[in-house]
Parts: sequence; C-alpha cells; structure tokens
Amino acid sequence: MPQSSIQVLYLNHLPEDFDYIQDLVSGITESKIVLTGAQSMKDVQTMNLNDIDLFFVDSMFRTNSDKNLIQELKTLAPKAAIILLQDKKLVDYNFEAIKLEVSDYLVKGTFDSLDLESKILYAIRDSQMIAKLNQEVEKFSSIFKKAADPFLMIDSSGKILEANPKFEEKFGISAHDPNYESHYFMDLILDQENIQDFTQKLGSIVEAYDFDYKLKGANGIAFNSLTSIALHSPSTYQVMIKDLTAIKAKEAESFTLKKFASTGRIARLLAHEVKNPLTTIMLSCDQLRLELPQDVLDESGDLFEIILRNCNRINDLVSQLLTSTRFASLDLKNQNINTLLDEVLEEIGDRIELKGIEVQTIYDPFIDTLKLDGEKIKIAFTNLIVNAIEAMEEGSGQLLVQTSQDKEGCKVEIQDSGKGISKENMDRLFEPYFTNKENGSGLGLTNVQNIILSHGGSIQVESEEGKGTSFYIYLKSAPIESITE
Repeated sequence: MPQSSIQVLYLNHLPEDFDYIQDLVSGITESKIVLTGAQSMKDVQTMNLNDIDLFFVDSMFRTNSDKNLIQELKTLAPKAAIILLQDKKLVDYNFEAIKLEVSDYLVKGTFDSLDLESKILYAIRDSQMIAKLNQEVEKFSSIFKKAADPFLMIDSSGKILEANPKFEEKFGISAHDPNYESHYFMDLILDQENIQDFTQKLGSIVEAYDFDYKLKGANGIAFNSLTSIALHSPSTYQVMIKDLTAIKAKEAESFTLKKFASTGRIARLLAHEVKNPLTTIMLSCDQLRLELPQDVLDESGDLFEIILRNCNRINDLVSQLLTSTRFASLDLKNQNINTLLDEVLEEIGDRIELKGIEVQTIYDPFIDTLKLDGEKIKIAFTNLIVNAIEAMEEGSGQLLVQTSQDKEGCKVEIQDSGKGISKENMDRLFEPYFTNKENGSGLGLTNVQNIILSHGGSIQVESEEGKGTSFYIYLKSAPIESITE
C-alpha cells in the first residue's frame, strides 16, 4: 500500500528561501512530503487548499497583521497546521507563536532534514488533535446551548458557575446580570428539607438522578422538577433539571378523560338499569289509580302522588347525570374569549355588586379567535365565576379573570380569594353529585368539565384552604371539525 503524501504549502516571497526548504524536504526519506509555494495571499486564495496538511509562513511573508493572516489561513484550511519560519532567533518569538495560536516555529539555519520532518509530523498530529478536540467542544457546546431542559454548572458550595439559555429562560437569571456569580442553586429550591438534601448530596455523592424538588422559576412561579446531579470535577457539578409541569398536565389530562369516559359508561349503565324498572313502577301506579275503587283511593291519600313525584325526580336526576357525562354536541363558530368573558361578567354583574366583590380583568389583546360553542363556553365560565363569588366573604372578595396566549392555544384563569378547597375534596371536585353546598345539585362542575372536554380542552384547579382557588381552562387554537365520544 503506497504511503500517503503530506501536502505542505510554503508562503514566501523569495525563491532562494523556497529552494533552501525544498533541499531539506528532499533529504527526508521516511515521510513523503510534497512542497509547493505561494508568493502572495492572492495566490493562496486561488489554490485548492482541501488537501493541504501544513503551512510554512516565512517572516519575510508576514506583515504587521500577523493575527489576521493566521486567522485567514485557518479559515481557508481549518484542519491544516501552521509553522512560522524566522530568519534569526528573537527572544520573544516563541511567545509570539503561542499568541498567534500556531503549531510551532523554526529559525532558519538551525535545523536539518530530520528536525524538519519531526517538526512537520508533530505539528500535523497536534493540529489534528486540536481540530478533533474543537469538534467535540463545539458538539457538546451545541448540546449545552440547545438543550431543551435547564442545565447548569455549580461549585461545591452550590454557586452557579455557568448555565445554558434554557436555564436562564426558565429561572430569569441571565449570565449578563452583574450579580450572576452571586446566585446559588439552593436559593431556587422552595422546600427546606430539599435544600438540606441537596446540600448533603453535594458533599457525599458522585451522581444522583431524578429527585423530586419544587423549584422557584422566573417571576416566582413554582414548579415540580426532576433534578439530577453529577460530579464533573473535584470541585464542580453538573445539574440537570426536568420540568414536570407539562408531563403532569398531560398525565392529568389523560386521567381526566379516562375518568370522564368511565363515569359516562357507568351513568349509561345506571340509566338503563334504573329507568326500565322506574317506567314499570310509574305505569303500574297509573294503572292502579284507574282500577282501584274510589274508597280505597280516598283511603290511600296522596301516596300515589308521592310515588309518581319521586319517580319523576329520580328520572330527572338520571337524565341530568347522562347529560353531564356525555360529550356535548357543539355549534362551533369563531369566538373571542375576551368578549365571552366580558359578556358573562356583565350578566352576573348584579351578584358581583351585591356581594361587594372587586373584579380585576387582565386580557391578552392579541389572543386568537377560536372555534367554540359560545353559549356553552359562557355556561362553563358562569358556573366557575358564580362558584368563586359564593366562596368569598362579602365586601372583601377579590376575583381575577385573566387570559393569555401560547403556541398551542389560550389559557383562561379564574382566581378567587375565597376559603379554598380541602385536599381531600380536590380529587372529587368534578364527580357527579359531589357538592359542599346545602342546595347544590353537584353537577355544576361536572357540566363545566364536560363543556371544556367537548371542545378538546382541559381544566385544572389549584387551591389552598384559606388562600383561595384558581381554575385554569386551556382551549386549543386548532379548529375543531367534529368531536365524537
């Protein structure tokens, strides 16, 4: 197998210097070196440099803009090594070579063919290693910068040394902040026990993955995360953060749909099993009233009316249950959420005024027009806002109605300063017939959920006893052609 040649380009103005280096190259027997020359950068720019392995740059060729010259050569042939050639040895020349980021330098007249071969081979090897290292650095730098999740470097005290753009976006901490170096990761952890746990991990582990911390993001917004830590060097750690908000929302949405569908199946089964015998009872009751003698009817009093009235009540309850647990048929038209909310607030304005509720509306003026059944969406908003009003103290309640837009659709937040919902009641909130109101049917929130799910949206709730409740309704921007159960 023939030995591959090493392509060397000598940048020099003087033919005699080229001949001098050519004679030395001719004396090299172990390596096959092909030397070509160029007398100007214009000549270099017209040449095919793809195969060049090394540049010799002579001191007679160089100018006062040496750095620009070297950078231009590296741009034209990024994988090629560069060796500087000097007429006489200067005390600071070695430092100049380092400053210019070249592979090596040689003083003419102080080396022979063997030295030249050694310098060429070592320069090419080092250049290839640096090029490969730069590729790896660029690759991992790209991964670091483009990572979809927050990623940062901290020292053993927890001080943030470096962070990727996603971290800066998620936590509102910019590397350009003059106080950037005074930020500590522990300041972002909300729970004191988690802070102690993380501090302990810094001093005792090499790596640990997926521990659940609640973190404080930009604008003080808290979110659940899976945080991992790995030792990078004896004094630095890598910290990777996975925001669970979207994952938990998807899981909750999937669970809600399954639960809603399951409740609907039970409701239909119940309706079938109840309505058939109920119809028999009512027909039998009517038949008895026709067949029994008048004196027996007089003696029975209003028993027949009680039976029929309660049968009708059971029938109505079953019908309501079926309606609230079956996807609604929709009359979809282009609607503006802000307009619908204003209409709802106007319609229940008397209730708001009577109870002395302070209402704040924060609407996104650029929110998308959505395909919605306006009347049904208004029913859902009315239910939620009326519930919020009823949960607040008279004269001191505060109601926030806010809309915002993102890439998937729009979000409506209805927040009250009421008494809140206990943890044990949160999971049952949308169940049919579950209510804490004395005269409530327990189907209001079930209907709200039905309307939102029928539109392909989702509804979530956050609440803390004594601090109020927030409902979040998400509606997608994509037009809905048809919705089937």
